[in-house]
Amino acid sequence: MRKLLVVTLLLFGFEVTAADTLECIQQPKRVKACPHLLYRAAQLPDMEKADIICICVTDFYPLLENPQTEAEKVQYNMTRRQYAVTFGAKLQSVLDIIQRQN
Repeated sequence: MRKLLVVTLLLFGFEVTAADTLECIQQPKRVKACPHLLYRAAQLPDMEKADIICICVTDFYPLLENPQTEAEKVQYNMTRRQYAVTFGAKLQSVLDIIQRQN
């Protein structure tokens, strides 16, 4: 009986899925699970070939809104610069994927 329990734990305890092995594009300071993940086949600027990528869409919400007031435009530009530093050349590609332009 004990051996059966050990074998069962080994078989089902170490199941590896795509979500476990795929590193998502998200804010580095995120500590909680992302509530809105998007998986898409794409090729980002730093990739040699197209592959499945994972994006935490929730982290990019501030860049998906159209600023209306001057204060919102300033906040949007500051946020965009911060994201550009964090994500580099792949930022625009990620935004295009989220907005279904790619």
